[in-house]
Amino acid sequence: MVDSGKPSMDGLRTMNRLHFTIVLRMALAFNAMISLTGCADSFAVKNEAVPEEMQKQLQAQAISASEIKMTEKGGVNIRTNSVPPPEGVLRVPMHYEQGVPYLKVSLNGHKPKKFMLDTGAASSVFDAEQAVEYGLRTVPQIRPTMAGVLGNEPGMAAIIQTLQIGTWRLENLPCIIRMQRTAVGSGILKEHLGICLLGVNILAKNCKYATLDFLKEEFEFGLTRSFPGPVRKHTHKASLSMKHGVPTTLLKYGKMSWEAVVDSGSSFGVQLDRRVAEVLGYKNGGWDVGGNYLITGVGGAQTPREANVRVLEFKALGLFGSYYPFAQVDVMPGPSRLGTYLMEDYRVTLDFEHNVLWVEWG
Repeated sequence: MVDSGKPSMDGLRTMNRLHFTIVLRMALAFNAMISLTGCADSFAVKNEAVPEEMQKQLQAQAISASEIKMTEKGGVNIRTNSVPPPEGVLRVPMHYEQGVPYLKVSLNGHKPKKFMLDTGAASSVFDAEQAVEYGLRTVPQIRPTMAGVLGNEPGMAAIIQTLQIGTWRLENLPCIIRMQRTAVGSGILKEHLGICLLGVNILAKNCKYATLDFLKEEFEFGLTRSFPGPVRKHTHKASLSMKHGVPTTLLKYGKMSWEAVVDSGSSFGVQLDRRVAEVLGYKNGGWDVGGNYLITGVGGAQTPREANVRVLEFKALGLFGSYYPFAQVDVMPGPSRLGTYLMEDYRVTLDFEHNVLWVEWG
């Protein structure tokens, strides 16, 4: 469960109002906030291997050796087939829940279910339980190491035979199954924190553009049509680049610029990685973030105190091709990112065809 009680970021809010080859290492910037009953620090958090019985079930769902072709680098060549609707554009509802966007998807013909759309994740990721439930075809000989914000964890390659989003159908879509589970508490209070998400590779490889309209709570995917242009009163645009499989844009402060991931899977706002903070002269300083919740994602879960989250205030932050005063940013583990606490005030378009990030409001 994502915690809706976010730490104070009044300066950031002021800023907003002013204007297949399966890769063996992948960057997943997903993080959410899980609320806890009682004191968060008193809950034991540990990573556990997927139970042996479930591993046997995953092995039983394996694609036979005769059905796959291994590459020289140890991957598998999988050709994903995209069948777009005749009109070339798809609009589906966005279910914006507790700080992250979801959309309804049917996996392998099952009843549609809501899955997070995470633009900060290079590939789609499923827990082992869901992989068994939906009958994902596994490739046990391919074991990628997933690099998450809070650490690394083992995975198993798999194929989604069919994925349906509205009238858009995808066939043979690579994904990763988590071979590790994050457990919180013990005994009868023990709970496993699940992760099931759709990665940005679905969009980047099959769409000319993707719009996350947080104002209308709607997704728009340009499958065979180019981005028609802004529709809101106010617009900023910035460069967009795909780096390590995820979309990035430039941020600026003073004379320095750096790349940040456009990350719909993070419910924070502007996030700064520790290395950049140090280069900017903020190795220390700012104020600590507390809170009775866990930051969770690929790699495990931590409280803000354990993750050493702190807040800085910049007099003028270069963002979306403009400058914003009194911007508060969170120094956190992982790469620099722009999360939904920032994006939820806008209509955001990733124009993959022209390498442009469009931000609209008003």
